[in-house]
Amino acid sequence: MKRECSNRDKILDAAARLFHQRGFQPTSLDDIVASSGVCRSNLYYHFASKEELGLAVVDWLVARFDSDVIEGTLRDAELPARRRLERFFAAVLNGLEADAYRRGCPFGNLAAELAGDHPKFRERLSGLFRHWEATVVTCLRDGIGRGEFRPDLDVERVATALVSQVEGAVLLSKTYGHGGPVRAAWATLELLESR
Repeated sequence: MKRECSNRDKILDAAARLFHQRGFQPTSLDDIVASSGVCRSNLYYHFASKEELGLAVVDWLVARFDSDVIEGTLRDAELPARRRLERFFAAVLNGLEADAYRRGCPFGNLAAELAGDHPKFRERLSGLFRHWEATVVTCLRDGIGRGEFRPDLDVERVATALVSQVEGAVLLSKTYGHGGPVRAAWATLELLESR
């Protein structure tokens, strides 16, 4: 039996969609109320301000990304590390293709729009990227331990480079309207391999 969505979840879902489509600044609370189907007083019952709602959306998206993408790719210790990274790139590419390359990464979009002027968003989003980097570090260390990757890799720097590369490739794919940049980034995994 399908559980009914709470009003809070309806608000978060609507806000996440609108922020991803339009951006945080151009999306009004009226837009979110209309899209979510809840009344304005209900929105204020759950969130005291647009900023509080925006930060909650980031947390909500991070939790979903972690459970829906990261768990099944980078953290799947049953798979070889190279395969985990490949599955991650494939998940990114599939997400972009499903959206016809229109919206890009919700985290990258919010970071580009808000991180420079809004310290709370910068802190929250940088926390996500650091968490993602730490997960990649663990994957790389597993790959070194299994002999898949070169033992001389500086795993922290490589993890930061891979996260940066994915975010940049997503931005270019959104701009170009095709997945070529993500595929090119994916191909660089060969540089990590043990020879």
